[in-house]
Amino acid sequence: MAEIKSTLDLIMEKTQNMVLTEDEKEEIRRKELNEKIKGWVQQYQDNVINLKAIKSEIQKEGKDRRAELKKPLRKEIIQRIEPDEDNTRLLQLLEEILGINKKSIINMINQFQEMLDTEKINKINAMKNRLNEKGISGTAVIPNLDNDEEWNGYYLNLKEEFKEKIQLIEDN
Repeated sequence: MAEIKSTLDLIMEKTQNMVLTEDEKEEIRRKELNEKIKGWVQQYQDNVINLKAIKSEIQKEGKDRRAELKKPLRKEIIQRIEPDEDNTRLLQLLEEILGINKKSIINMINQFQEMLDTEKINKINAMKNRLNEKGISGTAVIPNLDNDEEWNGYYLNLKEEFKEKIQLIEDN
């Protein structure tokens, strides 16, 4: 009776004479490096590892690899910056690991928050006026911005603009 081969056996038979090209090896190496970087940054954000541990991990990579990992590390950190969240740890990574001055990013975050606060006040006042016109008023009346589509659209657009601006830092 004929032997039944597993899927793994069939795959192994078909790929036994195949060899990866240098480009394929480089792509695999780049993906592995990006996954390491994502892991480091996530663990740092979660307070699982500290700055010293990341520096140690980078030192383990070797001189050539250390130079290679700076751009994807910068990209990973910058992509995680959110203008309405606490970015202290991410900014610390940028400054202490990559030597990037965090002042320009802080200014961008402050500008985002100022624009958001100004528009929020304007929107709340407009909503109160509309409610007042309908005869709804008083100290207990608090407009709900979260349910306002116009506000949500403004907020998302402003956040998208922030992400586009910060992308310029990533690309440099």
